[in-house]
Amino acid sequence: MRVNTDPKKIDEILERGPVDVIVKEEIRKDLLSGRKLNIYYGIDPTGKDMHLGHASTQMKIRDFQELGHNIFLLVGDYTVRVGDHSDQEKQREEMTDAQIEENMRTFKEQYGKTVDLSNVKIVYNSEWLSKLSFLDVINLARIFTVQQMIERDAFAKRLKENNPIGFDELLYPIMQGYDALALKTDIQIEGTDQLFNMVAGRKIMEHFGMKPQGIITMPMLIGPDGREMHKSFGNYIGVMEDAKSMYGKIMSMKDDVMIEYFILLTRIPMEEIRVMESELKSGKADPLKMKKKLALEITKFFNGMKDAIKAQGNFEKTVQKGETPDEMEELAFSGQHSALELAKELVEKGIIASNADAKRLIQQGGIQVDDQKVTKFEQELELESGTVIKVGKRKFVRIE
Repeated sequence: MRVNTDPKKIDEILERGPVDVIVKEEIRKDLLSGRKLNIYYGIDPTGKDMHLGHASTQMKIRDFQELGHNIFLLVGDYTVRVGDHSDQEKQREEMTDAQIEENMRTFKEQYGKTVDLSNVKIVYNSEWLSKLSFLDVINLARIFTVQQMIERDAFAKRLKENNPIGFDELLYPIMQGYDALALKTDIQIEGTDQLFNMVAGRKIMEHFGMKPQGIITMPMLIGPDGREMHKSFGNYIGVMEDAKSMYGKIMSMKDDVMIEYFILLTRIPMEEIRVMESELKSGKADPLKMKKKLALEITKFFNGMKDAIKAQGNFEKTVQKGETPDEMEELAFSGQHSALELAKELVEKGIIASNADAKRLIQQGGIQVDDQKVTKFEQELELESGTVIKVGKRKFVRIE
């Protein structure tokens, strides 16, 4: 594939979304040169699911892929053993080999939701990090000072509060930095939380006489609850979620993050987005209509137009009009049961995430049986064939 050196396209890619572009003039010059660049994005398998926060960064990878450059998607199967502590206020728990392997099982499929896997090389950093000798690690450590390693906000806060910092945590930037050296990277693209580690890659490359990589950081996406989208918060929208769930979660977002979602997770022209932003600020826009456009666009990208339209129809019927959907999951659980027994069955079937969530839903009146709220654990329920159970705002189940 021939490299696209269209200046207008390159400038659009460099200006749409990034927080940091280091060094922008050098990156732009390399992109205009026509040379195929090595561009990489990495993720540690700390959990099974990739979410829209990852996808927003991967969309930028896709932009460079469409320009014709070499794309590396790195799975940190070795760095995850230490764990990235850039945004952590306490030490991470050590992961087992079985957990790492299970988390990586569907990574390729999940990557493929955003990027074209036919033009991507997926690599694992155990390929080179596992081969380093202890002397190699010592020599890499000499490039940095302890002061440099602990200047990050999370570490500074832990020191102030007298919370422990494991010595292994100081090695993570060195490990990720070595990834850039091993891949001979021209550009690394990550979230803003990775800036320190990416700069470490520049220092290591420079130390070994290699041109330091360019850096592009993307903003951390905000989740439905108003906090940064994060696996540990449980507030994420997974790239593998079905259309109905994805559409509904996007519709539950706060209005003030819509424009950022349009910029990062769609490829609607920026001119159109700026008009929407102006209308939103002036009060001329209909926020609900705009959010439905956003939800349809993102759901279409990950689940296809047919399922996205169906999800929109389901939302309009169940949430906007308060009606019962035509199609819903069926549950073989008829007879007389307590509310708590029903809740446990819904957890068992994966309709509710956990027993804790089930109890919370009951206490808050978030479970309804034929439009009647269930508010007590011991409440007796007569579940007949055809009984409709509503869980939260968007989930419906029918008793067989």
